[in-house]
Amino acid sequence: MKRNTAFSILLISAVAALAIWYLYPSFVFYAKPPQDRRAYSRDNPDIFKKVVNLGLDLQGGMRLVLEIDRSQLDKEAVKDVLERAYTVIENRINGLGVAEPTLQKQGKDRLIIELPGLSERDAAKRVLGSTAQLEFNLLREPGELQRAIKVIDNALAGKKGIEDTAASDSAQKEIAEQEEKARQLFEGAEEGAEHDTSAVAEREVTSFSEYLVGLGSQIGALERNKGKVSDILVRKDVHEALERAGLGGSTFLWGHEVEKRGTSVFRPLFYVKSRAELRGDIIKDAQASIARGGLEAGQWEVNLELNAQGARKFSRVTGANVGKFLAIVLDSTVYSAPTIRQKIPHGRAQITGSFTAEDAKGLAIVLRAGALPAPVKIIEERTVGPSLGQDSIAKGLQASILGFIIVVLFMAFYYKLSGIIADAALFLNIVFVLALMASVNATLTLPGLAGLILTIGMSVDANVIIFERIREELAVGKTVRSAIDAGYSRAMLTILDANITTLITAGILYMVGTGPIKGFAVTLSFGIIASMFTAILVTRVIFNLITGSRNVKSLSI
Repeated sequence: MKRNTAFSILLISAVAALAIWYLYPSFVFYAKPPQDRRAYSRDNPDIFKKVVNLGLDLQGGMRLVLEIDRSQLDKEAVKDVLERAYTVIENRINGLGVAEPTLQKQGKDRLIIELPGLSERDAAKRVLGSTAQLEFNLLREPGELQRAIKVIDNALAGKKGIEDTAASDSAQKEIAEQEEKARQLFEGAEEGAEHDTSAVAEREVTSFSEYLVGLGSQIGALERNKGKVSDILVRKDVHEALERAGLGGSTFLWGHEVEKRGTSVFRPLFYVKSRAELRGDIIKDAQASIARGGLEAGQWEVNLELNAQGARKFSRVTGANVGKFLAIVLDSTVYSAPTIRQKIPHGRAQITGSFTAEDAKGLAIVLRAGALPAPVKIIEERTVGPSLGQDSIAKGLQASILGFIIVVLFMAFYYKLSGIIADAALFLNIVFVLALMASVNATLTLPGLAGLILTIGMSVDANVIIFERIREELAVGKTVRSAIDAGYSRAMLTILDANITTLITAGILYMVGTGPIKGFAVTLSFGIIASMFTAILVTRVIFNLITGSRNVKSLSI
């Protein structure tokens, strides 16, 4: 028994430590005033993947349900219209800068958009109002990219530009150092670049190139530094310096996919010509398939079919730029940048690369989704103001605290010391529920908060069953040790039966429900799992510690 108790104590301690670890980011984030959270999230873009997020009904925002009008589509376009619309709208809402926006499909014709923290109707119209633009832009040559990096470094250092810098020895030395930094990005010094780039998060930097790292034939930056790099690229003095250097016809665009190296996540950054060579209206069709011949046999590729006008344009562009990169850009985001290997004269082309099946199919959808494939209309709109959300949080917390206090007082009054043990398990239960939600990046909604309150009552239900069983065993004359053992063993089936049936119901609610119903089901499910752990294991360990060290004649129950 002592060995089992020691193991149980270690297990509970480990689970409690893990729960605190998962909850710590939430404590740090929500301890800040609401006005400071946006600035904190900008400096820590991954924070919303680590905290318990609040739903629209708790922090305010907008929820829209869109319906696609299929009436004017032909049979071929109908089959993937929802996926194409999803891709276009996803790309647009990501550009709004809203923390943790969600987009989900409903049925065959509807999309549900949730924009936490956004309550202006005009902002929602920007998501849907303009047609998504698909463009094909040539990437600038590596030498031009190196030159642009040097110009930006000079601008940040307060110089006018490479051409305008005084030709003193010190100035020439600084220029040479900046040229070396830019050159190293393209000469395989990736391990050192990764190390240096990670270090910039710990200190203030004054050089654009310090944020960059070589990613194969392109460059990129740590995902957590994306906001800082974007801030540099939109600065007025940077734009003016690039214009003076004759680089005004180019722009930096972020890649859609990230690249992972060990524990670091990098976002590619492409330097493209501002003027598009081709636009999405040239594409007649795009399909993902497995290559059947050549060096790429067996690998996934994307086959393009162009219309007549597009075939002529594509032939001219590819013929004049063999060996260069052609970026596929949707709403200012680069989805792919394949190399032009040869002139493509007949309106059919293949995009090859290290594609997975999902990558190839996703790129094909992007290529077909140059514009919304069909009109969409708002059939449901719900706006929650931040003041209403704060009021919901306040009332929800009041209800939770009041329910907790009532349950704690009742258990302590009715079951005495045993009730206090159950109260300790109840506190741990709430911590474990919130930690589980943080670990899976769940969203806490108002119905979810109701589920949390319900969990407070349900979490002591198992203890009530156990305690009443222990009382019965004591009444027939059993010793305290024997009564506790019998109480837990004989109450186990009843506890499992009640909790498993409730868990099945919560699972059904999650599968068939939407939005608030899912939030309630998630919180309730986590509450059941946590309550079984605390009621069966935590309280048992405490009883073992109380009764195991000495010969206890009576039990306060």
